[in-house]
Amino acid sequence: MILVGNLRKSFFALSFLILFTSCSNKIQLNNLSGYTFGTYYDIKFFSESKNFDESDLDSIFQEFNSSFSTYISSSIISKINSNDEYFVDDLFIDVYNKSKGIYELTEGYFDPTIGLLLEYYGFGPPNNFDFKKYSFSEIHSSVGFDKTRLSSDVIIKDNKLTKLDFNAIAKGYAVDIIASAMDKKNIDNYLIDIGGEIRSKGSNINKNEFWKVAINNPDLNSEDNYYKILNLNNLSIATSGNYRNYKIDSITNKKYVHVINPITGKSEQGNILSVSVLSKSCFEADAYATAMMLGDIEYAIDLTNRVGEIESFIIYVDSNNDITDYSSDGFMKNFINP
Repeated sequence: MILVGNLRKSFFALSFLILFTSCSNKIQLNNLSGYTFGTYYDIKFFSESKNFDESDLDSIFQEFNSSFSTYISSSIISKINSNDEYFVDDLFIDVYNKSKGIYELTEGYFDPTIGLLLEYYGFGPPNNFDFKKYSFSEIHSSVGFDKTRLSSDVIIKDNKLTKLDFNAIAKGYAVDIIASAMDKKNIDNYLIDIGGEIRSKGSNINKNEFWKVAINNPDLNSEDNYYKILNLNNLSIATSGNYRNYKIDSITNKKYVHVINPITGKSEQGNILSVSVLSKSCFEADAYATAMMLGDIEYAIDLTNRVGEIESFIIYVDSNNDITDYSSDGFMKNFINP
């Protein structure tokens, strides 16, 4: 899902359907909202006092920006991208190792080394890289997470052109970090949303029901804004899609979508319109939703079954050019009036 200024992920895909009534005198609804990582954040939680506030968020956001923002020249990831090797902190090491595991499970469809490709298609940060000096093959050859390695606290790149970009996992991971911080403060009912990457715990106490979220309709011609509504019961959800976030080349008039296929190096609209993934952790939902967007429907279903701890809902265009969907059994159980 793009960190700081680059809306690579589909922030369109989820929206709240939460109606609040008056709170009790003891348990109060608190809301923190604003802008971070190039998108919005909206956090709702119940507590007797506002024991989690903007200062808690600011420290988390600052740490993530210092590690993963490709728009900050002094960040760790920017230093890595401009050097063959560079020292990293514990946060970076954890995200790197989690990404490596998902890279292997997705057979390379989730790959944080697509940074140069993102810049090539106009989705990365502004830069002075002269793409005219390199063939597309040379640019694509910079991609491959197995071309990087972690040695103690140093990231080493085998290809000097390789650029890391953890935006397909960092927002989800930040959601998990915020959830952990709230858990430590004994906050038992919350809904955390950063640009459509969402994690829930407990319930909406005012409504005496689970938190509710909606998956937006990818058919922009439809009068129905929401495709499905579901309960989110102590789960995380992330959605990736291509139908809104794209660029049109002013010369060729060719459409480039923001989810880049690391295997082919291509930016092409496939038959999958959006993928929503449920998981206990938001970083997994974030990363697997991205990977599923890049394959076909068969790959997405197979990946759901192979991983085993995730559920998926996929909206796609079938062979008759009709919009249809697939839902794993575990995902379907969360629908309201399926």
